[in-house]
Amino acid sequence: MKILIAYDGSESSRAAVTDLRLAGLAHDTQAVVLSVLDGRVKPGEAQVPPRIVEAFERQRGIADDGVACVRDLFPSWEVSAEVRVGAPAWEIIRRAEGEEGHADGDPMDLVVVGSRGFGELKRILLGSVAHRVVTELRCSVRISRGRTERLTADLSKERAAPRLVIGVDGSPDSQAALEAVASRRWPPETRMLVATFEAGTISGTHGWEPNTIWGGDPLRPDAPATADRPSVRVAIDAAAFLKVRGVGTTITTLVKPADPKHGLINAAEIWENGGADCIFVGATGIRGIERFLVGSVSTAVAMNATCSVEIVKARRTRAAKS
Repeated sequence: MKILIAYDGSESSRAAVTDLRLAGLAHDTQAVVLSVLDGRVKPGEAQVPPRIVEAFERQRGIADDGVACVRDLFPSWEVSAEVRVGAPAWEIIRRAEGEEGHADGDPMDLVVVGSRGFGELKRILLGSVAHRVVTELRCSVRISRGRTERLTADLSKERAAPRLVIGVDGSPDSQAALEAVASRRWPPETRMLVATFEAGTISGTHGWEPNTIWGGDPLRPDAPATADRPSVRVAIDAAAFLKVRGVGTTITTLVKPADPKHGLINAAEIWENGGADCIFVGATGIRGIERFLVGSVSTAVAMNATCSVEIVKARRTRAAKS
């Protein structure tokens, strides 16, 4: 797996690196630490101004610091540093998309950014760079908001047990999110909540309570409560998919009436008496409009969640070169 880590030396970007302990990434992950100098060099300029050269060298030091942080936590990874000059969000996007972004280098499978960098106002829920990356990037992106108490806990680097919420709705994009989760390397103590939400008020019988959380094997496919309940079927199928794929963790399901945008955020905040470490969600759901790169649910969750959010986008098949 190839990942791009946006790093500017801020507390947020350092927390984003540490948060990757809870991302289930493999031993052979390839990581590029990208640090962007926010500036511009005029095309065709015969000599780069000394101030730009000096600033570039300082930025190289920041990138090298990021590489050292990554290697300290993940010694088996192949890690390199890159520095670019330009608008940070667009340079992150261009480098992540490789040739499709008119940049050198292989396209990335995942981009990791902190929720805000230097200069971002604390009142802004999602920094301007992170927001641009979320809405424009064509590959998966992880907005890292490492919880202080989790990042400073005395946890083994390799044994940190994440708590994940996975939003599902039966759409291809939510299936892509499940695929992403199933492809990772999770420690056995990992806990997962598969969550789906229904619009409107539920007035069914069968003794089903909307706020019920089922643990372990969620619900049998032949149970009375599944009759005429597509949302319950979605949750059952999603949990079964993870188990079939050999995700050896504790899987819990949640089905309740709520707006998915608010439901996912609320579930992540109150679950497990401490909250989730990350929400996995597809780029768009069944109501997504193709012309939008990111659906309203995933955008709202990325902007407002108090934990990390991974928005999964299935990479398009690249055309073969002639």
